[in-house]
Parts: sequence; structure tokens; C-alpha cells
Amino acid sequence: MKKTSPFLPGISSKLSGRQRRRQLEEFRIRRQELRARSLADYATLFSSILPMESMEEISAHKRSRLFPESVTFWAWVSQLIEGNASCAKAITLVQSWYCSAGLPSPSVTTSSFCRGRQRLSKDFLDGADALIKTYSDARLESSHRWYGHRLKAIDGTTFKLLDTPENQAVYPQPSGQAPGCGFPVMGAVGVLDLATGRLEDFVTHRDRTHDAVGMYRLMDCFASGDVVIADRAFCSYESMAMLLQRDAHSVMRLHQMRHRALDWRQGRKIDHDSRLVIWKKPPRPGKSGISRAEWEALPDSMEVRLVRVKGTGRDGKPRTMILATTLLEECAYPTEEIALLYAERWKIEVKFRDIKSTMNLDILRVKSPDMAHKTLRMIQICYNLIKALQLEAIRGEDVILDEIGFKGTLDVIVEFRSRFRHLQNRPRLLARRLREVEERIVERLLLIRPNRPNRPNRSEPRAMKRRPKLYQLMTRPRAEFAEIKHRSRYRAAA
Repeated sequence: MKKTSPFLPGISSKLSGRQRRRQLEEFRIRRQELRARSLADYATLFSSILPMESMEEISAHKRSRLFPESVTFWAWVSQLIEGNASCAKAITLVQSWYCSAGLPSPSVTTSSFCRGRQRLSKDFLDGADALIKTYSDARLESSHRWYGHRLKAIDGTTFKLLDTPENQAVYPQPSGQAPGCGFPVMGAVGVLDLATGRLEDFVTHRDRTHDAVGMYRLMDCFASGDVVIADRAFCSYESMAMLLQRDAHSVMRLHQMRHRALDWRQGRKIDHDSRLVIWKKPPRPGKSGISRAEWEALPDSMEVRLVRVKGTGRDGKPRTMILATTLLEECAYPTEEIALLYAERWKIEVKFRDIKSTMNLDILRVKSPDMAHKTLRMIQICYNLIKALQLEAIRGEDVILDEIGFKGTLDVIVEFRSRFRHLQNRPRLLARRLREVEERIVERLLLIRPNRPNRPNRSEPRAMKRRPKLYQLMTRPRAEFAEIKHRSRYRAAA
């Protein structure tokens, strides 16, 4: 029998506080919904790749902050997409998000946002990158493979950092520059998945460290069935043998020391431009940093196929290039196909150019090595987000991923992002807007002029047409620098 008489009828029920707590809970839920809606441009545009619910699950910080991990993440993404914008611009974007949701906007000072970037956890970034990888791999088609193999390229590059004592201690400036007159240089080695266009992983090191060290540290990026394409800096016995232990193959340009001592008459002839040779294990390991146990586990000899490729060098003169590969079967992998496969290595150079030149990220404006590493991780995630959006746009289209202009995709994302505000809870309109963005992305194909075809062995010398201003070069720290009049060609600023 249900009792309807109240307990302690002389005491008011309003003193219990239950109604108040319920209202606070409803306000908290409403605030979270509004905050989710306030991220309704970049977060909603990429919601199919990084759903809001998944981002909340991987967030380690449950404390209510003005800059939680999700808000900080998307504000940082906006900085990278919009040409390495300043933190002040990111604050302006966050203020716009909060004002559109009817919430108190944060202060215009950037200190809170910078602390939020420092709080971004490694697990949060790893979880976001894992979601992007799952999304991209689900859209992998058979046409993205080469003879059933997954192609991956590896190469090295450098980034400049702010001139601070912390950066100089870990990544010193080049030795040829006077103290106080240069910038710290951070070297990086990255792996590019040519099937999906995403950056698999990267490692950092000092500028003068050999790239083979980076390949040894990135061995976990290569799995069974992969074909690794690299230049001659990575071509060593230990690298190719370690890849074979993982059932992965390699196509690399022959190292200059082996090329110098090469006798083309040795080995077994396959055809006019291809031979099989036996490489013996060197007496000592190279510069990769391989451990003694791993070195002892490598075989004493290895069969390698050498492929001769004739072309034109950067100076316009005929040149012969020798490739070393562990793809030995001539019937399955013709010599001409091996030569064309090595030309795909140029794509990783183009991707690094997209990041450093197109996205204006050749200089990382950070004051510590830890933030430099985190910024590079965010660059990788942001770049993979863009490539995943391109991959989704070409599904069902007779278009190759590399035919889509990266700069054109950035322009579409920046200009169309405002149309995704307040669409978090409107799935039909959101799907329609996403289709519009994908159509605009596919339209922006790279134009190939008839007199300049898209040839893989093209020469692109680095040169500037615009003349720089006739200012002096800084040869001493600014406090000690003495201005010298450059005859009549130089005038000091008023």
C-alpha cells in the first residue's frame, strides 16, 4: 500500500534542496549543449571524422574550464588551417563561439589559451589521430594500392623555432651562424602513407643527425605487405634487412658509396637494366642506432635487385640512377614499374611543402621543445584531417587524391566553415552542407598546362624572383650590432 502522508509534515520540503540541485543539473547539461553548439564551424565541418561524442570520451580533463580540451583543440586547428595564425586570432574565434551560444566570452588575453594548449594531453591527441586513421582506412580502396602493396614514403625535413635558451639547448642553431644571430633548427623524419595521403608518424632530432636514425625509430610504422620508398640517405643493409624481417619491401636509391664502387657486370642479369646481387652483412652497424641484439639477428647476406634508370639531372645533363629494391620477381614487378614507383617518392616532398609553405608552418612560434613537439603533433593531426576530408570527397569519383589542390581545399574549408554554425543538431542540413563542401573540393583539381606536363622527374630549382630589401645581415646580437652605411644603396629607417 502506497503511503501519501509526508514524512515530518511540520518541516518544509523546500529545505531539502532537491529542486535546486535538479535545476543546477539541468543548467549544466544546457551549458554543455550550448558549448557544443558554439563549436559549430570547424568541429561540425569535421564531425563525421571526429564526432563530438568521441572527442568528449577521449578527453582526460572532466573539470569545467573556460578552455577545455575540445575547445582548445579546435581553436588550435583553426590557427593551423588559417595560415599559422596568432593566438590572438584564435581567442577572437573562441569569443565568437561563446557569444553565439550566449555564454560569457573569455578575456582577450592569450595566457589562458596558451595554458590550455600546454594542458592538451598526449592521450587526447593520440585518440584524435586514431579516429582519423580509422576513418581513412575505412575508405581505402583496391585502386589505392600498388600490385596489392601499400606504399609508404619516408623523408626528413627541418623546422625553425623561436630563439630561446630552452630551444637552443635541445635544438641548437647551425654552427656557421654567430651566437644570437640565428634560430634553433629542429630536424624531423616523417612517414607518409601514399594510399590515404596521411602522415603516419614522425620523430624529431637535431639538425645534423643522420636521417637513418629516424627510420630506425619509425620501424613500427611499417607492416607486412608495405613497400617503403626512400632516397639514398636511408639505403643501408640494416634498414632493408629490418624491413624484410617485418615482411615489408623497399625501393631506395642506391647510396652514393655503393654507387661509387658498383660494377654493373657483377650478379645475375635479369634484363638490360636490372640485375640480382648478393649483399653481405657489413662488419659493423651503421648510423641508425640499432642495438647489438638486433644487429646480430640480421641475416649474414641478402639478395637485392638493382635497377638502372636513365634520366636528366637538375643541371639538364643525362644522368644514370641506380635503385636498390627487395622486390626480386621480374615477372611480378617489371623494371619499368620499379622505376616509375620510385618517382612516387616525390610526393612526400610535396606534402612537406604543403605544410611548410602553403600552411606557413616552416617556423614554429613556440618557446620550449615540449611545445614544439606538441605543435608538430597538432600539425600532423590537422593535415590528416584535411586529407581525410579529401578522401571522402573523391569516393565514387573518377579522381585521384593527388589531383586535388591542397591550397584549394584549404580555401574551401576556411570560406565555408561559417555555414556550419548551429548545425550540430540539424543532421539533414548538415549532410547537405557537407556534400556541398565535398563538391567544391573535387572541383579544385590541379591544372596541367599542355607545355608543362605533370612529370615526376621535373626540375624545380629553389630560386626567388623578388629581390629582398638591401638591409644588412645580422652578424652580432641586436644589442651589439653596429649599423654600417651601404654606400648610397642603404638608408636607415626613419
